[in-house]
Amino acid sequence: MDALAGRREHPMETVERAEELWCVDGLTFDEVAARTRVAASTLKRWAEKYGWRTKRDEIRQALASIRADTIRLRAKLIKNCLTSMQAMDAFAVAKMEEMALKASELADKRAEAAPAGLPMREIATEADAVAALEDAVGLRLNAMLASPDRVSLTALREVKQVLDLLKDMRAAAGAAKDGKPDRERGLTAATADQIRALLGGQA
Repeated sequence: MDALAGRREHPMETVERAEELWCVDGLTFDEVAARTRVAASTLKRWAEKYGWRTKRDEIRQALASIRADTIRLRAKLIKNCLTSMQAMDAFAVAKMEEMALKASELADKRAEAAPAGLPMREIATEADAVAALEDAVGLRLNAMLASPDRVSLTALREVKQVLDLLKDMRAAAGAAKDGKPDRERGLTAATADQIRALLGGQA
């Protein structure tokens, strides 16, 4: 059997998001794993395959250069304003400082709105799947509440699909005569495929 056959396929959007978090935002592999719910070993394999380390170094150098140039530009504008005392120079300084403030506020908002993420968990039984889905839908709802612009008909429909699946799984797990869920029943392939589809291939 091909060694790659057992590997889970991830959508390219997940790969690109992981690359952005590691290369641009500077997160560790473990932090990216928590955000994307992709195993750290898979992330390291992607990093090797797509040359993330080189990209990360290039982005760090570019960002450092941009920050240095921006600081020098702000200092030059302020110096010109103090020297000339002209309204046009004062306006340029005010606009530059306003842009810097807005950029800082936007970065803070993104950090606050970003879901904390969850450590990777092993999903072997339906009870494990129920717990994982509850966590996933909770994260998605929190992200939507933190960023109202993310709320759309498609997003709400996806959440409803997950909630419907959870309802069915809870009902099946509690079907025993004594009312106790069969928490050790194995996860079926059909249920696993349905979970992966609802969570964008990341379950």
